Amino acid sequence: MRIASGDELELARDIWERALGELQIQVNKANFSTWLSGSQGISYQDNAFVVGAPNIFVAEWLSKRLHSLIRKTLANILSCPDVELQIVVCSKDQNQVAFSTSSKQTDGGTSSKAKQNVFNPNHTFDNFVVSNCNRLAYAAAREVVENPGRIYNPLLIYSSTGQGKTHLLQAIGQATKNKGFKVIYTTAEQFTSEFILAAREKEIEAFRGKFRDIDTL
Repeated sequence: MRIASGDELELARDIWERALGELQIQVNKANFSTWLSGSQGISYQDNAFVVGAPNIFVAEWLSKRLHSLIRKTLANILSCPDVELQIVVCSKDQNQVAFSTSSKQTDGGTSSKAKQNVFNPNHTFDNFVVSNCNRLAYAAAREVVENPGRIYNPLLIYSSTGQGKTHLLQAIGQATKNKGFKVIYTTAEQFTSEFILAAREKEIEAFRGKFRDIDTL
């Protein structure tokens, strides 16, 4: 996906703020706070409006439950009945879309499997700077990759900001994936959100199956 320019991004955000003002009246307070308050306008070009959601679970919920309402609201604001809506994952502190849902998603439909691009290609063991503060964590991370499931299972890394926690975890994920193992890299917030959504939709077995079939979480 092309990244919007500064002017385009500002326009999209202004439009989305207007849309949120109307949507806040049309949905209940709990749903607005949970699913809409963290979203943002990403771009508007060629009658296509892109909304950014903070994670895949919010993006999928909005696509399934509020796609028609959001599109109708945008159509009224833009005076464009044919406006297309796409809901993608893009946190507010990022300018890059991580993965997206289908732009033609309809309420109640089944979203296509979004391709995750959660690994930073620079976060590998080869690029990690080892120092006294992270030497032990680095060694443990390498052991996890060399002996998956046998040692440091689970591995917990704790430190202050800027010591390389994210870099090491992503290095583990990428190295393990390169060995042919099934890997899911997620945050505690994303994991919890998905569990809550699965419980609400009575899809706990699907949730269990997703994580039961992987090798590394």
